[in-house]
Amino acid sequence: MKTSLIQVCVAVVILCVCCRDLPSASASEFVALPESSNVVGVLEDNETFLEFAFGGWGPNWQWLGFRGEVTESDTESRLITSATVKASGATLRFDVPVRRSGPRQLQLDLNLHTDRDTDLTCAIVSLSLPERVFSGGKALVVGNTGETRTVELPLGRQGLGSGVKRFTLVDAAGRQTIISLDPACDVASDGDARITLAGEHFKADQPRRVTMTVDLPGDLTYYAGPSSVPEESGMDQWYVFQPTHDYDKPSEIDLAHWLDAPAGKHGRIARKEDELIYNGQPIKLWGLNVCYSSCAPDKELADRRAKFYARYGINTVRLHKYADGPGWAGIQSEESFVEFDSEALDRMDYFVAQLKKHGIYVLLSSTFGVKLGPKDRQYVPYMDEFGTERNRVSTGHGSVFLSRELQDLQIRQIVEILEHRNPYTGLTYANDTAVAVVELFNEDSALFFGTLSQLQKIPTLRKRASEQFCDWLAECYADENALVDSWGEGALNSFGNEGITGESWEKKTIVPAGNPWFYDPDQLAGSQLVKRQRMFDTMRFLYDIQNDFYSRYVKAIRAAGYDGEILGSNWQAGRAFSHYYNLHSDYLVGMIDRHNYFGGGGGGKINNVSMLRMPGSGMLSSGMQQVAGRPFMLSEWIHVSPNEWGVEGPAIIGAYGMGLQGWDVSYMFQNRDDGGFRNEIGKDQWEVSAPQVMGVFPAVARQVLRGDVRESDVLATRYVHMESMHEGKLGFEDRVTQQHDVKTFNSDKVPARTMAVARSVVAFTDEYRKTPEFDISRYQRGDVLVSTTEQLQWKEGASKLDGFFTVDTDATKAVVGFAEGRRCELDNVTITPECRFGAVYVTAQEKNGTIESSRSLLVVAVARARNTGMKVFNDCRLLDRGKSPVVMEPVKAAISIRKNSHPTVHVLDHDGCRTGKMLPVSDGAFEINGARDKTCYYLVTY
Repeated sequence: MKTSLIQVCVAVVILCVCCRDLPSASASEFVALPESSNVVGVLEDNETFLEFAFGGWGPNWQWLGFRGEVTESDTESRLITSATVKASGATLRFDVPVRRSGPRQLQLDLNLHTDRDTDLTCAIVSLSLPERVFSGGKALVVGNTGETRTVELPLGRQGLGSGVKRFTLVDAAGRQTIISLDPACDVASDGDARITLAGEHFKADQPRRVTMTVDLPGDLTYYAGPSSVPEESGMDQWYVFQPTHDYDKPSEIDLAHWLDAPAGKHGRIARKEDELIYNGQPIKLWGLNVCYSSCAPDKELADRRAKFYARYGINTVRLHKYADGPGWAGIQSEESFVEFDSEALDRMDYFVAQLKKHGIYVLLSSTFGVKLGPKDRQYVPYMDEFGTERNRVSTGHGSVFLSRELQDLQIRQIVEILEHRNPYTGLTYANDTAVAVVELFNEDSALFFGTLSQLQKIPTLRKRASEQFCDWLAECYADENALVDSWGEGALNSFGNEGITGESWEKKTIVPAGNPWFYDPDQLAGSQLVKRQRMFDTMRFLYDIQNDFYSRYVKAIRAAGYDGEILGSNWQAGRAFSHYYNLHSDYLVGMIDRHNYFGGGGGGKINNVSMLRMPGSGMLSSGMQQVAGRPFMLSEWIHVSPNEWGVEGPAIIGAYGMGLQGWDVSYMFQNRDDGGFRNEIGKDQWEVSAPQVMGVFPAVARQVLRGDVRESDVLATRYVHMESMHEGKLGFEDRVTQQHDVKTFNSDKVPARTMAVARSVVAFTDEYRKTPEFDISRYQRGDVLVSTTEQLQWKEGASKLDGFFTVDTDATKAVVGFAEGRRCELDNVTITPECRFGAVYVTAQEKNGTIESSRSLLVVAVARARNTGMKVFNDCRLLDRGKSPVVMEPVKAAISIRKNSHPTVHVLDHDGCRTGKMLPVSDGAFEINGARDKTCYYLVTY
């Protein structure tokens, strides 16, 4: 029965994909399942159709964090989840049996209890209605006395009303979903509908019971829990990944001897225009992050990490937030932001020395904001305005640009490190050439959202910033009349909704208020037109004070004796004008650095999309911020768990970022590792040492460090003239979307897809220049984009999980992505993947080798990884995280290598050592099969 159901689902999905532009001719099929102990999802084509979540708030909107478990029988789930109301100590408990009660009907028996009387704001069932389904639709509401009303969708905050007995959701396609409530309930909304089960006073002797039935516009399949979900086909073929982590034994995949140890032995890495140069030659830095106290590991872990990193071709480490606080947060003392714990500092010294010994450079990224300790009150007398946390007071985003005292502390802290002599190297950090880069300030900008927030909250900063802004305005305008003539009558005191009133030129109380929403061109031409010139002056002022901070900071670093590369920050500031002010500020400091992430999810959801679908998308689009005349770095990036396509990240960034785009530095993000591969994945959101990520490094690191992929000599340039920008002239339109760490970038004249064919840069010019439109059609062959170097080809995907690219260089050949059955001719190598997804590499083993000249070629084949027992439904829902050990999805591919001599193909183990097993070879052709060979590594010898 389950097999036939899967076949039906597949048939429906195929039909929907083929006919997605046509009106629906038949009812859809829906799947419902518990996604966690407090969420039930209804899916259509693996996307959320409806979502029911149990939650609530204590008094004064204190969020209640419900946690619990799901039990299941053959046909029914029981979701039991509870939370404690902090104010009363009461425990609220949802007990919700869920079942399929008809061919198209889902029933939820909602039972809410409390163990004692308590006040609440409310306890609810939240109903999420995705806009892609319901936008433009309506809700037909029936009250408990039979009255009816119509509510347009999306709901916003209008709600459905009191005493709702039934409501019919009419989606954008005209289909009807009927939700019935017995007894009737009040239904408010704030984006999602909020079906209220308990209000302000909830009594222990009056539990709430409501039966909710959901009648869907199509047949329903209900999975009661992980065990009832059919096993994914082929899972029994996945193999356990079990390296020994013995880095002293010889290995065919080892890259340690590629690193020119000790790091910096030939002097400092220096910037020359848009390149980093070492020992007279361009250098690529391929690395990862370690964070907080992980930057100061014990000596055993420091030794193990250095060997681990070197083996996999990592030649740089970003020591991130190493002094963000005391204890777990870094090497700070308990008392002060500018003092260090001597034992923690000694551990970091040893770690840096071990990295250097193995040829690994470091980047110093000290903090994520200034967090004040008890002794720092002497430096910041208004410290209490930021709050009164126990041992550290976080000053928050944006504050450092408004406070000279915070700037001085930040500068003093990094100078203390630079002037500190490492006893294990005998050098100060300033003089140690293993320090490749010093970062001024992590993820912040005077033009981002934090600045306005600080101006609203911190009286001292608001007063000072207003006085400074008024002095700045006095240099631009002769008097108040000139200001009003420029700004317009309504611009002063126009931030009343933000709590900013009483602005006066004479009293110097005009606040430099703004953020990327106000600065956005759409707003400046629309709702914020009255503030337009004010916003341009505000942006310019904030740009100036950011530059002043950075220039003082750089001067202090140089005075400490450091003569290496420096970067400003790595954050965004909206789009268009504010974005380019911020980017230019970083440009004035030195190299450009940015952060970006991809994937992720929440609860049981997986953001089940691949970067391969759209060339130039995701993390690669960060390169739209590369600036002519400066090196480029991506110092935080990774596929965020539980997205399963992590291997595509290093593959894409390695080929297109570090290769075609000419990027100079890469740091994948993680907080920590134990000096080896993860034996269980998904414990952290960011895991470089997960085998489906770092497992491909023996190939990708070779390709990057050797420079296999040529940088494009064709530039797709966007021109920015700073003075014209202050007049509102940019010359092109760009789009930046951001959800926390995940960002996408695009432009009308130079689209992100250009990243797949030519080098995309921003050029700051001495005069205004129009940006010409880049003609990408010259490089398009059907649905394939061919790079200007002709070494890379990217086939665009037709769906979220589709698309692949190929690498065809002298030393590396590869096929990465969803390429099952595709015969990929790569000069003298042919790769034909025989599995749904994977990254298959053939690469010369030696540092100076090519496929033709090398007598040893590595074959690396990596796909997905999961924990033992992990249960994933249709790539979109994580139902059970499983446990160690990690198992790897087998990769199967036919490979043919055309050379004059006859090869021997050795099966390697997970440490890259020969197992004694060999594969049959016929006329240079052989087949790799991870299910049979239980490995992702092979060696071809001649």
